[in-house]
Amino acid sequence: MFENLLFQDKAKEQLLAMIASGTVPPALLFAGAEGSGKLTAALEFARVLSCEKEALWNCECAQCARHRSLTHPDLLLFGPRSFPQEPSVAADYFLRTPNATSYYTFVRAVRKLLKRFDPALWSGEEARLSKAASSIETIEEQLQDISSMLASGHTQKLGDTANRIVETALSLESLVPDGIPVFMVRNMAAWASLTPAGKRKTIILQNADTANESARNAMLKILEEPPESVRFVLTASRRATVIATILSRSRLISFDARTSEQAQQIVSRLFRTQEKVEDVGEFFRKKSPFPPDRAESAAALFVGALLADAMRGDEAISGELASALVSKARESRVSVLDVLRSVSEETGGFGLKNAKFADAPSVFLRAVARQLARISSDASSSAALVMLVDRLSSKLRDVAVQNRTYNRSPELLLEAFANIFGVSHESSV
Repeated sequence: MFENLLFQDKAKEQLLAMIASGTVPPALLFAGAEGSGKLTAALEFARVLSCEKEALWNCECAQCARHRSLTHPDLLLFGPRSFPQEPSVAADYFLRTPNATSYYTFVRAVRKLLKRFDPALWSGEEARLSKAASSIETIEEQLQDISSMLASGHTQKLGDTANRIVETALSLESLVPDGIPVFMVRNMAAWASLTPAGKRKTIILQNADTANESARNAMLKILEEPPESVRFVLTASRRATVIATILSRSRLISFDARTSEQAQQIVSRLFRTQEKVEDVGEFFRKKSPFPPDRAESAAALFVGALLADAMRGDEAISGELASALVSKARESRVSVLDVLRSVSEETGGFGLKNAKFADAPSVFLRAVARQLARISSDASSSAALVMLVDRLSSKLRDVAVQNRTYNRSPELLLEAFANIFGVSHESSV
């Protein structure tokens, strides 16, 4: 048990002890740094709880087989994804070394995404789910095709099929909610009340610390009176942001941050690469078609150009970080539309012309949100600037909802967002 949980001996010992003693609590909170193995532990924990035998690592019972392939009906997984680049990274490994082990890694990487589209989570939102249905069906068919190719030894089309899966998975990423929608939490609670197919249900809520107040309150209701046949595992990178009432109802399991040496070993063992690695999260992010550093740079220019007119017209709007961003935008002689057009060209129209960049809108929107958050937390930011940033942040969330829910053009939405001050941004700053 937990052989795949590397460099987390303390957490592993705690989990093994409660399983051996039969004292598994209704809810657990796995808290620790990004890339510390929390989801790996949660998925293995679900397998162990469902096992019909002794839950050995290589157990061949039907329950364990379905958990390993992430197809078990008693497993529900949702919440913001930490590493959306994982299918692409796993595909690279599989195509370099096509065998049963690398295929297994690839399948799990893809199905961590597909589990987010479990119909049980989308009850009442079937119209939104229907956008993903055909893609999910296609991916499953293509995974089966790959399995058949490996079994027969006819692997000529292996690369084309795997790459099509990755391309479709990238388009699905754009449909995964940014946060934790309250409707999903309520649907999860309804699903939890149903009889399990096997011994026990496991619900994994990834990045629970990102939940808003409505989702937290809905989660708290089910944790107050959890069904006996269900175990909840919440993961969080920031324990301090998990509300006290949820903390009090969850057994805390702490995960240590991996050292750079440990991160190197993990990536080497999982994906058979000798690439220099300092941090697991950074390793994945660098694999994005629209890298985070590029998104951050573009977002800084976008926010700087956006704030330029506001700061010029109102002396009460001031702050060191905001002023630095404005100065950089002015030095670069770019307008907000210049930045958007540059990003659009680089990302195939924000993914509309090139599915490889389907996650570009969310990557860019998150980068803009981070820039605004930094300004808001900057001690030198004036009250007027903080109020303006709050207004911008609210509008930015509306853009994200419009893009994800109604599939509206991210470029046009951002152009409208850029015109929030009622000023034309056609010319340079």
